[in-house]
Amino acid sequence: MTTHRRTSDPGAVGPGEAREGYADVLTHRHPEERARLDALSRAFDPQTRRRLEAAAIAPDWSCLEIGAGAGTIAHWLAARCHRGRVTATDLDVTLIHEPVSAPLTVRVHDVTKDTFPEGSFELIHARAVLMHLPQRERITKRMLSWLAPGGVLLVEDLVHFPRHGLPASSPLRRVIDAWWTFLAASFGMDDTWGVRAAAVMRDAGYENVRSEADLPVFHAGSPIAEFSRLTIQAIAPRLVGAGLLGEADVRAGLEEIDDPGHLSFPIAVVATFGHRPAS
Repeated sequence: MTTHRRTSDPGAVGPGEAREGYADVLTHRHPEERARLDALSRAFDPQTRRRLEAAAIAPDWSCLEIGAGAGTIAHWLAARCHRGRVTATDLDVTLIHEPVSAPLTVRVHDVTKDTFPEGSFELIHARAVLMHLPQRERITKRMLSWLAPGGVLLVEDLVHFPRHGLPASSPLRRVIDAWWTFLAASFGMDDTWGVRAAAVMRDAGYENVRSEADLPVFHAGSPIAEFSRLTIQAIAPRLVGAGLLGEADVRAGLEEIDDPGHLSFPIAVVATFGHRPAS
């Protein structure tokens, strides 16, 4: 997940500014970060691949994967676009799975300030990236120029959706609510971005904009549950330190994740496609 770097502004989070960056909170240096990213891949890769296949990618396409994380989608694209090129970017690329061979290249890149030449790519994909960036609307507009005429942008982001199967009394709901609240306050994450992305893309000049949503089932042992468990464990000290939860609250939420009878839908995925005009 490519994210912005820390700014010096100690005040409230606003557009284009944050007290921290995503990488300060969910750092690649955390010992469980590879496992967390792998769980994210297991949870979301099947639907991402389905969407990319629906975009009718061709073997000679040039593709950009922003915020490549563990690199699973970048490797998949490289296999599909074997006569083209695939560029995988992140602020920290150390967790991208090896081996990396042509047509895949890996590049350290900060999407909030680094750029690409006009018309570089037939496809740009970003998953769980823009939701974390206060500059998300400006970046979306700027990426239009990186696309070749007729090229497609696919953005996929998570949306807070705790209402089904997670009553207000649920310990897990309390933990998930605190998780989203803390990330919004620390670096400006927006849990509504997924449902706003289509309007932003239309305003920016993208054509044929459309959105779809998935609602992963959250039960013990599911990939989304494992991803959530590892995320909660990674940020639990920050949640407790911020006074959002007590240690007992965190333990109770994690116990609910492991309850064999638990079934809920606390996180939705909204995916939005948009095309650069062909002419």
